[in-house]
Amino acid sequence: MSRSNAFLGRESQLETIVATAETVHTSSEPRFILIEGPPGVGKTTLLNEAMSRLAGWSRANVYLDAADQETPGYAAAHLLRKPLRYRAPTEARELAALVQEQADRIREPVVLVIEDLQWTDPVSAAVIYQTIRELEDVPVLCLVTGRPTTRPELQRLTRYTATAGEALRIVLEPFTQTEVRELIQQETGLPISSNVAARIHDATGGFPAFLDYVIEKLTVPDEVISAAALDSALQDLDRGEGPAETQRLLIRQIFEETSADVQEVLALLALARYPLAVHEIRDLLGVESVDVEALRNSSLVQESMRSGRFWLQHRMFQRCLIADLPREQRVDLHMRLARLEGGPGAVRHRAQAALLDPSVGDRTGIVEALTDAARTASRTGDTGESLELSRLAFEVERSGATLETLSFVAMRAGTRIDIESTISWAHRHDDVPEVLRRGILARDRLDCGDLEGTLRFLAGGEDLADASPKSLLCYADTVLQASRTTGLRGSYWHLFKIAERTVEVLRHLESKLEADDPSVRTRIATPEQLLAETRGLRVSLQLWRLLEGMVDAEPSSFSAEVQKLLDEVRSVPGTESAQMVLLVARGALLRTAGHLTDAYADLITAIENWPGRNRRALAHAEIHVTYLLFEAGLWSEAQAFAESAAAEVLDIREDNVAPVAFNAAHLVPTARGPVQAMAFDLRAQTRRMTGTSLGRAGRGFVEAWGATSVQDHERVVSSVLGLQVELNIWSRAITPVVLLGRSLFHSGKAQALPALINKVRADEHSAPPQREYVLRHLRGLASMGTGKHVAAHEHLSAAMATISATPSLKSPHVPGDGGALSIYRGLLALDLGHCVVEGRDALQDKVEQASEWVLWAASMFQGCGAEGLFHQADEIFRTLHRPGPAADSSERIRMIDLPEGLSSKARFALTGLTSREREIALMVGQGLSNKDVAEELVLSVRTVEYHVANALGKLTLESRHALRRMLQDEDDGDLRSA
Repeated sequence: MSRSNAFLGRESQLETIVATAETVHTSSEPRFILIEGPPGVGKTTLLNEAMSRLAGWSRANVYLDAADQETPGYAAAHLLRKPLRYRAPTEARELAALVQEQADRIREPVVLVIEDLQWTDPVSAAVIYQTIRELEDVPVLCLVTGRPTTRPELQRLTRYTATAGEALRIVLEPFTQTEVRELIQQETGLPISSNVAARIHDATGGFPAFLDYVIEKLTVPDEVISAAALDSALQDLDRGEGPAETQRLLIRQIFEETSADVQEVLALLALARYPLAVHEIRDLLGVESVDVEALRNSSLVQESMRSGRFWLQHRMFQRCLIADLPREQRVDLHMRLARLEGGPGAVRHRAQAALLDPSVGDRTGIVEALTDAARTASRTGDTGESLELSRLAFEVERSGATLETLSFVAMRAGTRIDIESTISWAHRHDDVPEVLRRGILARDRLDCGDLEGTLRFLAGGEDLADASPKSLLCYADTVLQASRTTGLRGSYWHLFKIAERTVEVLRHLESKLEADDPSVRTRIATPEQLLAETRGLRVSLQLWRLLEGMVDAEPSSFSAEVQKLLDEVRSVPGTESAQMVLLVARGALLRTAGHLTDAYADLITAIENWPGRNRRALAHAEIHVTYLLFEAGLWSEAQAFAESAAAEVLDIREDNVAPVAFNAAHLVPTARGPVQAMAFDLRAQTRRMTGTSLGRAGRGFVEAWGATSVQDHERVVSSVLGLQVELNIWSRAITPVVLLGRSLFHSGKAQALPALINKVRADEHSAPPQREYVLRHLRGLASMGTGKHVAAHEHLSAAMATISATPSLKSPHVPGDGGALSIYRGLLALDLGHCVVEGRDALQDKVEQASEWVLWAASMFQGCGAEGLFHQADEIFRTLHRPGPAADSSERIRMIDLPEGLSSKARFALTGLTSREREIALMVGQGLSNKDVAEELVLSVRTVEYHVANALGKLTLESRHALRRMLQDEDDGDLRSA
């Protein structure tokens, strides 16, 4: 079922109408609402949605069309009941009296609807205005829709809404880019980037029906919302499908209402590339005058009050008008505009005229002019302008030369050729350079998912050395895209020789460019730009060859190889995209290998320096940073990066990014607990993607943390085991092994831990400190599983010492808090507390130390918003301090241990605190801030805040100021006052 008339947005306007109706209902006082806006903006949809909310109201309707303007009193007569309507007078005063008499008899709430007020006749306009002014003490809500107009008899109603307290005017405009972004997010449940919102806004003009069409295409039940679905929806609109035909009919109707002279002006404005002044319009059309008032009243144009220039109000109006203009008229107007405009604008008009009429102009000259303009734009870095001009040149004259230029410019712009006939034309014509042909056809097969066809077209390559720079670079770009494709990289040996040969030819081209060889010059780009494209492609291909051997590679050697490539591209300006890809690839490997601070430095450099260069690389960088920040206990920051990565999905045509990004965005809310609300409804997207390897792997990590937060250890085990067998960005990381080991222990499967320990011990690629921590943690769990609590405590304490020394991702940081592995230090603290609880008889002297670690973990989990983990820490802490069989009164803190000078009341109260709470309370009593205390005791500020809050709660004090007053009271020597 189509959603073309679905209500979208306009919630505040809807609430205004409903609230006004409620006022009418309760007070029996009339209200008037005028809903104005351009055609197609959703006035009727808003009105109908409001009516659906007014249950029990009667409704009277007046629907008008253009012909009704010629019938005096038509609209006003239709306000009457049918028996009176047919003999209604046409004189304004008599008709007004009759309408007023009928309105005064209304007793029950009535909605009076008048649609398209702009088509009302002058008599009716006077009657309606008079009636609305005179209505009193009747429960009538008048809802009137209309387009903005300059007609004086209708402008009276607009003025009335500005002066009368019982009248409102609601002006609707197409949705802004910001509103488009909010609506797409609301309807799809996905975060949307500003770039995606801009594309949708450009294609839809912000008009509700067009926007709703895109939403309908994106939200097909049981299908993933993807970049391909968005591309398809936007292409449909560009071809005039969906609501475009309805909008065209609406604009055509308005166009035909105007005089022939105004129609000629509107057609001219539709084809003009910038606003036109009245004198320019006169000169272009060869007329002595322009009916400016009629032009303004067409509701299609906008006028600058400063310059007096006119233009069509919305691009959607422009598209609709152009689509209905006769071919001969368009050709004529394009040629007229070409004489007025200069530079690229003039040649565009000539090209458009030539496309419509093959007999127009010198086509060869037009192509040369377009190519010259494209060259100028390309050399100044305006790739968008260059792409548009190159596309026009190919459409005017389809040849191997124009196709080569278009392909090269599209490659530089980072997009594909979007002319549907390009592929079939490249298949059939002999003048297309062979290397270019193979590159284009291979890219087409790659986009269709035909991996065998891709390799077939890329095969060969003996002629690469003889290809022109433009053809070679287009071919190399396709090889690079194929190398990035998961399905092809799985059998990379098919592609390896192709990539290797391509790298060598690119290297040879670089040497020629550096030597300023005239044989490799091209006019479409400067030598510097050509060298940048060549080197960027070459090092990117070398990177993907390195990545294929990454499983067996040492992180240090891989990092060194990437550094060599970085040094090569950094010496050439214009290679920012390649630099970003290299940094992201190295950062990703370093993260999974456990070199966390180095990984963060690479990834954050890529994100901060080149956010718009390569959106795919940007999304991958943000995903990896999400996991780094998550492990560091910076969950709010992690979630922001994850949502930013997910927002890029609809702008990236590679489907393997989506499952990784959506699962990353799902991680923090899931780990925080089942009641955590998500900013975006990503659950459906995550469920739909579990059928892919990347989807299953990412989902496994998310589920493992969700299960850890609620102590569902069986589910943790199954999730992590499933994660490890899938192709995923966690494939080399050993930190998930900690989740698996803990859950094996807590679910009574500690006998499986030795095999897990051996597996970690055999890992040669992980960073030694991280591997040492994981081994110690697992050994401690294994010892606990066999009842050796003293040995377990030794292993876990050693693990704590190792992980506490982990550097932080960012400076400044509190030393000893686990740095980039803070979240795992928290889990280790829980296990240490559990060890002391189970082996209390042998570890009684470790209770205080274990309590401190668990308190720190509780504070850290609380800062993350991890309610489940916080409650686990709280329970262990309570258990540690629960009196056991060996507990006696000697364990109570002696008053003599407290500093002298305290009042008896304060000394007695402080005995109820732990040693750490007491120590911090005394420092606060001396006037130290939380930050000062943290620096003095080498704790985090968050830990100090936790201790202060606990101390105040136990002392039943409301603030730190009250604590200071208590500690500064004089000793009254009377314990009864305590």
